[in-house]
Amino acid sequence: FSFRAAALDKRICCAVVISGPGYFLTLSELKKIKRALLYTTGANSLKEVKSLWGEISIKEVPQLDRPLLVIYGEEDKTIPIEHAYYIMDWAIGEKELKSYPEGKHACSNFLDEVVPYSIDWLKKHLSE
Repeated sequence: FSFRAAALDKRICCAVVISGPGYFLTLSELKKIKRALLYTTGANSLKEVKSLWGEISIKEVPQLDRPLLVIYGEEDKTIPIEHAYYIMDWAIGEKELKSYPEGKHACSNFLDEVVPYSIDWLKKHLSE
């Protein structure tokens, strides 16, 4: 949710998202990322997450006008590539989509490329 935080906090000068959701999924789809959601929110159940956050879409927050790097795997079964397009459509600042045709969730099978690329991208944008 770095891109959402950046949109809401002008102190954040850029953001990288790797397979993050641009909108919330159905309750059955949320079960795929249940542990992460419960940990992140401190909630005890998915129903509690939904009551805390409601139906969240990034289109409910101001559009991001700062640099954004969006990285997705096209074979991601957890957060589909359509979220990347949704996020790219929402962002109005400098933005880059880097997708991996054979990439799984969080491009975990391409970390040897994704991590150095992200670091270089961040170095560039943090030094501007």
